[in-house]
Amino acid sequence: MQKKLMLLLTVLFILTILAVTLTFLRSPFLGNLISPYDSSKNPINIDFKFGVTARNRLNTFDGTFTKDLIMDGTITTRLILSQQELTQIKTKLLEMGFFDYPEVFQSEGSVTPRDDYFIKIQFGSVTKQVSWYSDSDLDSKTNTDLYQLYHLLYDMIVQKLEYKLLPAANGGYC
Repeated sequence: MQKKLMLLLTVLFILTILAVTLTFLRSPFLGNLISPYDSSKNPINIDFKFGVTARNRLNTFDGTFTKDLIMDGTITTRLILSQQELTQIKTKLLEMGFFDYPEVFQSEGSVTPRDDYFIKIQFGSVTKQVSWYSDSDLDSKTNTDLYQLYHLLYDMIVQKLEYKLLPAANGGYC
């Protein structure tokens, strides 16, 4: 009886270790050791760079986010948007007529430092890239739409646990 109990405890211990190990390997903080992420199944993929010199980057093609730590360089973590979030973004893009935008909204270059924005969207077989700057000369509707798109994406990013676990930026731009 005691041998059976020891065998049962040993098996339970091994199964527990195995479960913890597999969970750990799927952790978003470790990259893609074992990744359930498949960007080909997304209704939309996004490569969005923003901030001073556009060093922050959401990349749903590979399921990552890169944060600008200013004086400490950058740091990248796994960050996956849900299908619901991707659908919300797709809806916003279609509402604003994003696929009719020019590739570049020009800037006078008068603000330093300025925020740079670049977004590449893959929607089915269509790929569209648009870039703009915090000092771009935009009409009111386009300015509002791009501002809302930025905040939609930014708010999704900063609400993720993966983002909250990243270190704070060291320094600032002036």
